[in-house]
Amino acid sequence: MHKVVEQAGEIDVLPMDLVEFNSTGHLLIIATAQHINAVLPHLSGLTISAVCTDDNANSVLDGVNVITTAIQTIEGWLGEFLVEFESQQLKVDLVLDLSDSPIVKSTVLPLGYFAPGDNAQALAETLQQLPDLVGTFDKPKYFDYKASICAHSRRGVKGCQQCMDACPADAISSANELVLVNPSLCQGCGSCATVCPSGAMTYALPTLDVSLNRLRKMMLAYAAIDNTAPHIVIHDLAKGQLLLDALGHQLPDDIILFSIEEIGAVGMAFWLNALAYGAGGVTIWDAGSHDDHDWLELQQEIEKTNEMLAGLAFADEVVNWFAGNDINKLTEFLANTNKALAIEAATYAGLDDKRRMIKLAMHHLHQHTESTTEALVLANNSAFGEIKVNTQTCTLCMSCVSVCPVGAVLDGVDKPQLNFIEDLCVQCGLCEQACPENAIELNGRFLFDTEIVRKPRLLHEEPVFHCISCNKGFATKTMIDTMTEKLKDHHMFQGAALERLKMCEDCRVKAMVKDEQGPR
Repeated sequence: MHKVVEQAGEIDVLPMDLVEFNSTGHLLIIATAQHINAVLPHLSGLTISAVCTDDNANSVLDGVNVITTAIQTIEGWLGEFLVEFESQQLKVDLVLDLSDSPIVKSTVLPLGYFAPGDNAQALAETLQQLPDLVGTFDKPKYFDYKASICAHSRRGVKGCQQCMDACPADAISSANELVLVNPSLCQGCGSCATVCPSGAMTYALPTLDVSLNRLRKMMLAYAAIDNTAPHIVIHDLAKGQLLLDALGHQLPDDIILFSIEEIGAVGMAFWLNALAYGAGGVTIWDAGSHDDHDWLELQQEIEKTNEMLAGLAFADEVVNWFAGNDINKLTEFLANTNKALAIEAATYAGLDDKRRMIKLAMHHLHQHTESTTEALVLANNSAFGEIKVNTQTCTLCMSCVSVCPVGAVLDGVDKPQLNFIEDLCVQCGLCEQACPENAIELNGRFLFDTEIVRKPRLLHEEPVFHCISCNKGFATKTMIDTMTEKLKDHHMFQGAALERLKMCEDCRVKAMVKDEQGPR
């Protein structure tokens, strides 16, 4: 990479919120007596408790608090682990789990919890690290969460839980119809922000606008000295940066190396805008910094991105995934990647708004390619699209309106109407789940006509049903017809009782009182 391009990508240290951990050095070892005794000489300075997993607890060396009852659960993180036994609890700061099957099953284990398994090198590194984990430590708070646009749940109806499914650290849980991220468990992989359809969950170190504007500066610096389209290689600041520091000079000059805290910190919005800014392609490089993470969600997002680009007549796999720590193989891989269409580079700045940046990039790419498509067909797990309503079964009960988290589904205010703004829809499925008539179906697509997607669209309308007593409009004809049809054979809704269903609230009460008093 050209030196001037590298310098253009340098940024000041970003302000960040920190998460604090306090450890007094109380370590719990879970192992056989032989393994406990074998590691003790390496753990001087720590207070040791041990759960002996075999019948030789009496042979554990002196100075260890030995527990022989089985562990039920372990929850927590560095400095705050709570270990539950059948009849007691134990609070510890650190856990060394040498059992055949670790108690904590998270893909990414909590900070302070070590389970090296039968990996001798990993065990040696853990034993070297543990004595240093005494004192106060901190790490960045990697995420921001905007609850007002979260599509997780509304009014008891379950919707999106993509962030919960994606989190390898099990740091995200459901709480009072929102999601709750435990900052002490979160380790900043970025999968939650990558899959979030509404933009409620975002990566905070750095934010999207900082990343995009940094990339834009690098690409402008590149364009000033080279008129070819550069290939963007996104790599992490751990093993990826170490490899590049040693061997990065072997890569060709038409590569822009974009370093970031974690490769999952940027997703579709970043990749699409890299192409809009004039990149010839994008490769996300997994250099193996995290052996415990398969980055499945990130790779699925790459597939979605390439499907969208294919609809714009781009070559297959313009956005690529490369895993490995061999620079020569990376160089060979990059030489064989597909090149994006040569287009006029976008000039707009980056914003910290995932959905808006995706739309800006897609419209720019659509405008400057040969594609004549009016809409891209997307899979139903996409974040863009419309809803289709079966007007034969919809009763305009407005359950869908009450649960929509982003205001995409609207009522007609003083008219029995159902309206829809496609630009706002995140395809969360809450409206579909809430509909008692199963009248709603999601339809994933990206429509390029901005006038249509931004303007409220009438999905269904019905004539008003007027009260049979006072003629006040209070419901729709379909709703009353459906209700009376369902209740006509019920013993509590015979005769006058069934007719009262056709009255407004006030007249219904008056009629009930009159019927109870009887004729005078």
